[in-house]
Amino acid sequence: MTTIDNKSHSDNKDYDNGNVKYWSHAYLVDNIFNNMMSPDNNYVIQAKTKFHYFRIKSPVTFFDIYNDFKVDTKQDLQLYVRDCNSQEQVYHKLDGIFTEVIALIYRQARPLILSTLEYEDPVWVERSINEIRSTVSYRWRFV
Repeated sequence: MTTIDNKSHSDNKDYDNGNVKYWSHAYLVDNIFNNMMSPDNNYVIQAKTKFHYFRIKSPVTFFDIYNDFKVDTKQDLQLYVRDCNSQEQVYHKLDGIFTEVIALIYRQARPLILSTLEYEDPVWVERSINEIRSTVSYRWRFV
């Protein structure tokens, strides 16, 4: 265990004053992404079907996230938002994590999206995929 700025660090874990374990932002992103990438690829298919609507910035399009995470991931998320007092604060705190997860899903969906192009320039589509973070921020919801 090493110390940085008088705070103890071990791998990607931090420990607060109550000696309660909580995980870093990157660990939560990886853990949620791995939970969401199931063999049926329903999130990749959703990314492909909603890509056009996100690209034109449709105000009624949301990325649906099903609350089917593993128990450990649910506990990590609850621990991450334990200091939030309202649903709005929870949504704001989780936005960065889920925006990054959705961007990773679009990375996985890139070949599918590019293979279904008919009359569009692939360079502009790739650019839209790379800019998806700013498009889907606050445009996701739990179903």
